[in-house]
Amino acid sequence: MKVVFVTDPLCSWCWGMATDIDLVMERLAGRIDFDLLLGGINTDGTQPVGAYGRGRILSLWREVEATTGQPFGNKLPEQYVHNSVPCCVAVEAVRRATGAPPFAYLRDLQARFCLHGEDVTDKALLREAAVGHGVAAEVFDGLFDDRSVRESLAPQFARARSYGTQALPSVLVEEGGTTRLLAGGYASAEALLEMLEAA
Repeated sequence: MKVVFVTDPLCSWCWGMATDIDLVMERLAGRIDFDLLLGGINTDGTQPVGAYGRGRILSLWREVEATTGQPFGNKLPEQYVHNSVPCCVAVEAVRRATGAPPFAYLRDLQARFCLHGEDVTDKALLREAAVGHGVAAEVFDGLFDDRSVRESLAPQFARARSYGTQALPSVLVEEGGTTRLLAGGYASAEALLEMLEAA
């Protein structure tokens, strides 16, 4: 059985649930394979986030922190476009460079954005983070600029939305050639473990 987490580097609830997901993967290591599927957030956005948008995001962060206990910072990058395509390209580039689901790199980007208020849509930052996870800068640049890497995102985004939930993170179960939605939106580690044991 494989469990696929539908997630995104800019997703507030995904960062809120990151500790729960890591605990589930630790508890079930060796019994279940894990992967991630990129969901895409505001993928058509082109304008920097204004005062109203910043207020809404920070308000959401307070809600997620109150619900999950996961710490959030109270600041956003000075100027950035809330479009997750660049950081999703980076996650896919690291996947191809390492040949494995890049959970640690994803967590790094989530923490940089949600906890430290860094601009994870900036290529230089994405490259620096990738180097920290063992990917050579020139390898990252080549993959980040590779058209096939970017083009691989649209099918992921479409697949992520095809399971009937717009809530991220979502949890999918793949078994016997079929895929089904196990959970959509926030679920604690205990709830996920119970659902997966039942599955």
